[in-house]
Amino acid sequence: MQRFILAALFLSLGCLFTTAQAEKLNDTPALSGLHDAKAVFLVNMRNPAAVDHLVRVIGLTRKQLLQQKVTPHFIVVFIGPDVAFLTKDRRGIPYTEERDIAGIQGEILKLSHKGIQFQACGVALHGMDVSPSMLIPSVTPVENGFISTIAYQEKGYALVPVY
Repeated sequence: MQRFILAALFLSLGCLFTTAQAEKLNDTPALSGLHDAKAVFLVNMRNPAAVDHLVRVIGLTRKQLLQQKVTPHFIVVFIGPDVAFLTKDRRGIPYTEERDIAGIQGEILKLSHKGIQFQACGVALHGMDVSPSMLIPSVTPVENGFISTIAYQEKGYALVPVY
């Protein structure tokens, strides 16, 4: 099943680039009149390869919004077991997932320097027995990822749930 998911993810990424090269696409009707786009991504995928792909697509989305003259304001909230992908200490992480987790963390570092905020749910951290001090510096722990997500929605951020 994981191989199928990975194949589908890589195929979709390939289709994105192939389609973009074949014809110039844009989101003009949807973005008409917008100067800013606010989104909170709620992430609980349980698969480091899929999370790595997702974080890269969030970066691509940021870039595409900027190219279309819209300023992105993104917050990515990790809940559930995915918080384990955000730690400095990788003990207990299978060797086969090391590359994907390194990719996640590298991309988060790069995107955080570009203004994207990353958060880890404190409830999930507690459930995974991970101390907030073990998070990589680019990720901010919050007491409850659901509360953070609800609050940002109340502030006008669109919810993008990714499960």
